Amino acid sequence: MEYPPNDFYLKFNIIYNNEGNFIDYILDYVSDEFKKMTDIDPNMILGKKFSDIVVDYAEKLCFKEIYFRVIPNIKLKFDTFIKDLGRLYLINIFYDNSGKEKQMILYYADITQVKENSHEIIEPDKQKNNIIYFKDKEKLYYRDKLTGLYNKNFFEEELQRLDTKRQLPMSIIMGDINGLKLINDAFGHGMGDAALRKAAEIMTQSFREEDIISRVGGDEFIVMLPKTSEETASKIVNRIKSKCEINPLDFVKISISFGVAAKTEADEDIDKIIKKAEDRMYFKKLKESKEAKLSMIKFLKSRLEKITYETRSHYDRLKTLTLLMANALNLSDSEKEELRLLCEFHDIGKIGVSKTILQKEGSLNNEEWENVKRHSEIGYYIAREFRDAKPIDELILIHHERWDGKGYPGLFKENEIPIVARVFAIADAYDVMVNDRPYKSLMSKYEALNEIKNQSGRQFDPYISELFIKLMENEEQIV
Repeated sequence: MEYPPNDFYLKFNIIYNNEGNFIDYILDYVSDEFKKMTDIDPNMILGKKFSDIVVDYAEKLCFKEIYFRVIPNIKLKFDTFIKDLGRLYLINIFYDNSGKEKQMILYYADITQVKENSHEIIEPDKQKNNIIYFKDKEKLYYRDKLTGLYNKNFFEEELQRLDTKRQLPMSIIMGDINGLKLINDAFGHGMGDAALRKAAEIMTQSFREEDIISRVGGDEFIVMLPKTSEETASKIVNRIKSKCEINPLDFVKISISFGVAAKTEADEDIDKIIKKAEDRMYFKKLKESKEAKLSMIKFLKSRLEKITYETRSHYDRLKTLTLLMANALNLSDSEKEELRLLCEFHDIGKIGVSKTILQKEGSLNNEEWENVKRHSEIGYYIAREFRDAKPIDELILIHHERWDGKGYPGLFKENEIPIVARVFAIADAYDVMVNDRPYKSLMSKYEALNEIKNQSGRQFDPYISELFIKLMENEEQIV
């Protein structure tokens, strides 16, 4: 391959799982110029996953930015100044089908000198080494940086160009991702960005090359389909929704509400067609957004049972134990209902904690423990978006507070802690002690009760601790 002396490229093989879903990339080849320009030993990164390379070389060669932008099968170009190299590069991402395996190629074209000497980007408009050098720099900015889709400016220009009689019928599809705020709040904006990229990937795979797919807002997309009837566009929407169902993003299901409308007559106002598609989309979203949140909660709980010890039997045992104390304490019906919900949803936030940490045998290090402690905060944000769990969102946040104030998140101590949380803390600790966990040795009933007695006045409410021990000593059938 011939290329300018300051240019270099890398080739990655694409990894899929058994279901054919994309997982990651593995670096397969680097050009000879790579070592010369970057001073990175290729042997240090060859054969590694792109996700691992990003960790070790996050700021090098714009790897981090590329990793979070790239979507399988989507071509992408952008220019950036790489501080470590002190030069400006046009980075081109494309795919090569010529070999046995499809490969992703990252090509770095040095445009430093051209940038310094001209207001235009590289002059030749021929395709060289699969890189298209544009005369018009603005074309680089018609893409949304996060998803690789077209942006609003490009859509509006193409709308003016294609709004002609010969393109009829012209269908417009409006789309809006459901639950993106929940994803951002609970799992961070990195996961929210990943959800947007996943949605873009699914849509890109579903439309034709001539269709204009654009991201026009934070969670909104618009698609223009020339020479496409409303019926055909609706079928495409159904296909996308089916793909979303079978292609979750890790532990997050992608849900998109769509509205479809079509222009069939030349004298129809295209802006009114767009408004009709938007109105239909919002009408669908009123219903589907609630369904999506409910589906997401069910999905999260199901996955949580698979990766942790938060099983249905654990929830049922907690309900038995907490109801026993609630009756003895004469708690109100509303407090009993809060306890029931807390048993059900208290650890939903663990879905945002690494599976490796949750299943680790032995003690956790400080960093791992800090990650685990975040689950109460994550659970709080999830509960806020879910009607059934919303009444106990704050209880989820504080269910690991301690009587001595040394719990987390460290907002309350002693009687400041709601009685529902104090009751639950004892039941949860007891059930963990008498049932197998990878990080704890199994205790007998009386060993566990003795531990609760030892932690009375420190971890647990002393009065409720004493009550619980007496109740358990008299309830032989409860283990």
